[in-house]
Amino acid sequence: MLLIHVCTFSLAVSKRSLTIVAAKATKEPETTVNSTVNDSSAAIEDALKSVQEAWEKTDDKVAIAGLGLAGLVAIWAAAGLINAIDKLPLIPDVFELVGIVFSGWFVYRYLLFKPDREELLKIIDETKSKITGQ
Repeated sequence: MLLIHVCTFSLAVSKRSLTIVAAKATKEPETTVNSTVNDSSAAIEDALKSVQEAWEKTDDKVAIAGLGLAGLVAIWAAAGLINAIDKLPLIPDVFELVGIVFSGWFVYRYLLFKPDREELLKIIDETKSKITGQ
């Protein structure tokens, strides 16, 4: 419940500051900015309601909370590992080079020519059908 109250408070604060910043940054009428903010706040409220409904339907709340906590710990550990690797002198540059080379290969292999793009779409569709079991 505390998380919901914090999210609601930060939503109200960000809504007010977003309206002020957006009205100053653009020359649009304030009604357009307010309608955009209201639309996004309504979407956030709908998402929070669906999360609350899913939480109420859950039978094993302790296990779900444990999984959430384990996920947060895993994200924290991964961030620490990435930070430690980033401090090593040569490894970040090597990883960046590997990423650039792989991205170039992927573009050349799957995106440059039309038959290759169709092959990629076929692979994506097959993978989706395997995951969904269709």
